[in-house]
Amino acid sequence: MKPTKFMFINKDGKSDSLSHSHKDERIQIHSHVQKGRRYKKSDDGIVQGSQLPLLQPGPASSQSKDPRKQSSGKAASREEESTQKGSSFPQRRERPSTALARQQSHDQQDPNIDPLLWDYSQLPISPSVSPSSVPTFPASAEENFDPFDVTCVKVDEAVYGLLQYFLRRFHPNIWHLERAIRPDHAYTFRYDAMTVVQGCLHDEYNMYALLAHMSSYMYGIERITPVGDWDFYMHKALKASQNYVQSGNLITGRMIFNTFSLACAEWYRYNHDNAYVHFKAAKLMSDSIGGLRMLDAPLAELLLTGDAYVAGELKTKPLWSDADFDNGDDHPMTAYALQELQNLLSGIVPTASGLLTSSHQDIIPSGLRWVILDLAVVLSVLKSSLSTDPTVAQPSSAEGLHWTHIRSMAIRHRLLQMELHDARSDAIRTAIVLWMFICFTVSGRKRSAKVIAPFLRETLLEISDDQWQSHAEIHLWVLTIGALCATLGSEEHSWFVTQMDSSLKESVRSSDQVFGILVGLSTKFFYHEPAQKYNLRAIADDIQDLRRTREASRTKSKSRAESPRV
Repeated sequence: MKPTKFMFINKDGKSDSLSHSHKDERIQIHSHVQKGRRYKKSDDGIVQGSQLPLLQPGPASSQSKDPRKQSSGKAASREEESTQKGSSFPQRRERPSTALARQQSHDQQDPNIDPLLWDYSQLPISPSVSPSSVPTFPASAEENFDPFDVTCVKVDEAVYGLLQYFLRRFHPNIWHLERAIRPDHAYTFRYDAMTVVQGCLHDEYNMYALLAHMSSYMYGIERITPVGDWDFYMHKALKASQNYVQSGNLITGRMIFNTFSLACAEWYRYNHDNAYVHFKAAKLMSDSIGGLRMLDAPLAELLLTGDAYVAGELKTKPLWSDADFDNGDDHPMTAYALQELQNLLSGIVPTASGLLTSSHQDIIPSGLRWVILDLAVVLSVLKSSLSTDPTVAQPSSAEGLHWTHIRSMAIRHRLLQMELHDARSDAIRTAIVLWMFICFTVSGRKRSAKVIAPFLRETLLEISDDQWQSHAEIHLWVLTIGALCATLGSEEHSWFVTQMDSSLKESVRSSDQVFGILVGLSTKFFYHEPAQKYNLRAIADDIQDLRRTREASRTKSKSRAESPRV
């Protein structure tokens, strides 16, 4: 059996703060780290410990040299040291894990931030804007880290893997759009993931709700068979939830997060009825404490992301309205966005031009038209952020880059709330929602888009070809989005490809020509190259294969007709 994994150092109820360590606590933590280790003296006489491998919650990067350590003062009381010794989480009694947190002097790094989160490629983080600190996350399972067996929570391999999955995959994926446009691939709420896991290690309700969520997500989205037992986690989480409610505890943000996690755990297993009950419960809880604006921003954005997936897949309106969270023009990025809007209206940028011409006003009502303009601005800002051209103006702050994520959520909710009576307008609306899912989200691309694509086909089947006569390019673009989103090999995917083939001229023969036409068409609507280029190439190949098959069938039929009969 593999060694027991250790997770974060925790505090007890007598600590001054659950998120910040005072000086004596830090000294005692460092003392535990250093006990039993071999030391060597450097040339200048300062004692140094040997460096251990480190595990960071972000992408792997080259390790920096271990900074010199300094410690002084009296050790904190033993009462402050002991936490979670009697944890009820699944455990394996084997040799403890070990790790050494890198420490830098207080004038270089904020001591309230977990040293494992320090990014040495970036400027030091100012204490005035530092996120909540989290306990140390041990990285090595090979050496003795906790000789007194009092400071760490023991978890088994399955729990350890699911918590790691939350830190490294799920949480970053929620803010996929922001990470995609930042040079360092970081995101505003990256530290919040560590705080969530910290909360799991001292509360059974928190732990099992998150484990059930991650187990279900791995299975339903990533198609990975999780090591843990989903049914066991779900049973324990539901029981803990029932006990929490019956105890009469106040509604908190963490309770809402746990309820949302239970909803997602059911949702990704396609238990839609059970999931929707939990989703609505999370909505009622948030309303009871003042709405989304009273929640921490990471939680609010997580709820809204899930709300959009559910509304799209169930063909219903979102539980939250965009008015519940959209600040409109009240944002520092507004001035920059207005510049991008001027570029769009002047024709300098072709984005959405295929939808905004006056000839299409009969199928693009004013409400949809404004949403299209807003989305075009977001895409323009996104492309400017990714551009390496020094002449292109770019957002200057991380807050500005996070704005694209907020605006895309608001636009998506506005689209999902719309009721359009013209089937052509509704098909365009659905196509835009699908485009946003495949370009701006991870779960939306991997699941929701595949669920919604058949709905788009049903809408298109209600529209005759004559109704598209003056809007042929829009029709082809909508079909292209359907083909991009439909499950490969499905009846829907074959239908979309066949319809696209019928819309293209027979003179377009090679897949390269088809690909060029599709890219050129997409740039007149909405086109995000990193998310669409290779899939458009695959569709072009599918169309060419379809034509070859049809041509071979014609040739075979012709030769049969010409063959002499006996």
